Amino acid sequence: MKRGALMTIVGLAALLLLAACKPSATVATEVVPTLISVQARDASAVVLQGRYFGGGGGDSYILISASVDGQGGTMVEAAEWSPTRIVFEAPPQSGGAFVIVVADGRPSNPMPANLP
Repeated sequence: MKRGALMTIVGLAALLLLAACKPSATVATEVVPTLISVQARDASAVVLQGRYFGGGGGDSYILISASVDGQGGTMVEAAEWSPTRIVFEAPPQSGGAFVIVVADGRPSNPMPANLP
């Protein structure tokens, strides 16, 4: 075998070995949205701050509930939605309720809110 052909074969074998050792990354898709604060200046502008809220499309909504587990809650649409901030209008007579953000079907931690 010629020296050039041998070097080509050795080079290809080295590349295959390096490719086999390449690290692979996995992306976590089950990130839980985290609610950090609820600010209610008045009923027309309740501001939620947090993390991992996503883009607000699909199976994403705000849940206003009288209980910490969200049972019997009312779904509310957002006026603004970003990965870290949501603004919505509080439903009439929601009072001392709990707020839960559901982002892509995953609920956040409940946060007590003294809504107007």
